[in-house]
Amino acid sequence: MFKIKALLIGLLMANFSFSQFNVNNLSIEASYGYNGAIQPYDKKFNSNFSAFNHVEFAARYMFTEFVGMKLAYKADKFVNDPKGDIGTQYNSFGLGIIYNAGKKLGLSYWTRDKFGLLVHADAALGFASSISLNGKTEKTPIIGLGITPMYKINNKVALTTDFTYNTNLKQYYGFDGYPLSSQKGTQKGSFYNFSVGLIYYLGENRYHSDWY
Repeated sequence: MFKIKALLIGLLMANFSFSQFNVNNLSIEASYGYNGAIQPYDKKFNSNFSAFNHVEFAARYMFTEFVGMKLAYKADKFVNDPKGDIGTQYNSFGLGIIYNAGKKLGLSYWTRDKFGLLVHADAALGFASSISLNGKTEKTPIIGLGITPMYKINNKVALTTDFTYNTNLKQYYGFDGYPLSSQKGTQKGSFYNFSVGLIYYLGENRYHSDWY
């Protein structure tokens, strides 16, 4: 408990100090892209349940020029080809810890504030709905690791790509929407996202901490 309090106090102090540089810390983000189910699903289906079915909306706040946090909503649909009547729909809500690796590596300096690189670790709660079984649902905790290259268009907008590898800590339904083997009960699962998106920087100051 003491360590948690010390960490929070440290972040608040760092944020207060960082805010004196008069840079913006807040941004909103939206992205769209491809998702792919890795496991588990029944191999009898001639599909890997992968398609352009990933959408994400998020808000991010940088406590310092290197460390921040992101609140995100993600929607992922895993369906078979070609009808799309077998599969699952995921809606998840989570928090991510953000680290500005590009700034640490000097990437923004060497590219004159044109290219950046964020890395993130996420924790979310997913609500999975079986398309195959007319909406049977379950909750599954999800953790993810990702990397986000950025290209600054101007001081208010940046273009991003992102690759995230996700692990479902437990799931009763496979990505095909059917229950997993009763002998095994719940299982771990995994899927990935590859997306392209935009960041819009909020605030009255000229620069955001991503690029300052």
